[in-house]
Amino acid sequence: MQMHEHGEITRDEIKKEFQIERMILFSDAVFAIVITLMAMEIHLPEGKITSEELPHELLHLAPTFFAYCVSFFFIGAIWFQHLKMFSVLKDYDKGLVVRNLLLLFFIGLFPFSATVITRAKGASEAFFIYMGVILLCVTAQYILYHYIIVKRPALRSNANIDVHVEELRKRKISLIAFSIATLFILITYSLIQDPQMKPLSTLWMVLFPIVYRLFIKKKK
Repeated sequence: MQMHEHGEITRDEIKKEFQIERMILFSDAVFAIVITLMAMEIHLPEGKITSEELPHELLHLAPTFFAYCVSFFFIGAIWFQHLKMFSVLKDYDKGLVVRNLLLLFFIGLFPFSATVITRAKGASEAFFIYMGVILLCVTAQYILYHYIIVKRPALRSNANIDVHVEELRKRKISLIAFSIATLFILITYSLIQDPQMKPLSTLWMVLFPIVYRLFIKKKK
């Protein structure tokens, strides 16, 4: 079946659309599995629990539940952005597949990082592992988005992408702001000698929304 002047869809186009749909379904499955694995960490200990012990056990689960909520929100945000990115595609290539797999690889590390930060009982190293996974995910997402919107326009449909260009700019600013905050945390953590004071280095994360706002206003 060939493309005619009347705008018929060719067999090749149908095949490409099907392959892109497979990529989306595979990606959705990874996101769903990651969220499920994190939810499985929220469980009470084995054995009988009395009514007197239940409040204590539920309180003990609070850090795990909090880590799950934060991770769910972050993964949900990345999934929504992934949905919007792939909505403009009409074709794919090896570069797109590799970058998408890279993003999914780092997303797959979330159950591990969430488990570390909830079981390490306040260890700063666990926090750095968790933040490191987030930074890798944000970076991989930006690389994929940049590839679709800027580097490989031939993969996109003819739809207006002004919204995506603006979103890509915001993602870049977000990545820069998050990287700056993480760098300051690492430097401060290494300079503080008192182990009791080291967790205060994480306060630099307040810098993230400040830098983000400043860059957004400057560009407008």
